[in-house]
Amino acid sequence: MATFNKKISKKVTTTDSFFGSMVRGIYPAVVENSNALAKQVSLLEYPLGEYLHCNTPWAEVDHVLMPIRMGVHAHWILVHLDIRNRCLNVYNSCCATIRDGEVRVDVQPFALVIPHLMANIDVWQPVIVNGIQRIEPLVVNLVHDIPQQSNGTDCGVFVIKYAEYFMNDMMERMPNPFDATSERIYLASQLYKHGLHKINEGYESDPDFLSRRERKARKGANKK
Repeated sequence: MATFNKKISKKVTTTDSFFGSMVRGIYPAVVENSNALAKQVSLLEYPLGEYLHCNTPWAEVDHVLMPIRMGVHAHWILVHLDIRNRCLNVYNSCCATIRDGEVRVDVQPFALVIPHLMANIDVWQPVIVNGIQRIEPLVVNLVHDIPQQSNGTDCGVFVIKYAEYFMNDMMERMPNPFDATSERIYLASQLYKHGLHKINEGYESDPDFLSRRERKARKGANKK
């Protein structure tokens, strides 16, 4: 939707679940050495727009929407990277049982690693403090007064819908209470409709189907 739907005016891209695992994995090394990201090729491909199909380089968007599975709880949250304001806005659909303090601790690896990612691809520059270059962690804002799940199983649907309402600039119009069961049916129908459309129209979107290796090979050939 963010890539192809012309009705969406926000400049948005996204990540996948592997991104969170990579960030958590490299976090201790980045704490010890800020240059630890230099050899993390797969992780650096995310902000370059090269890791995922239908992705956009982060330098060309204002927002990155990241579905994150919390490290301690089996719970999904939506983390929104606001590139212009250099902050993370966190949408948690289970505030009653997963407290703000837990969420802040869980998001801390992203607050530290992402600025280093942006510096590695020359989108953000380090700040100079007393003559020393420093890469400051992102500010973390917890978004409140949003619809909440009523059970322990609906967090995935909420993450998807938070992202959809945000992209359409309609967060304040998201129903509260929110009917997750109906939304599951709606999401399934939209996927089915999209599949039928592709079959009936007989089209394939080239960026969707090229492997990362093929895209890199084409990119290299074009440079030559």
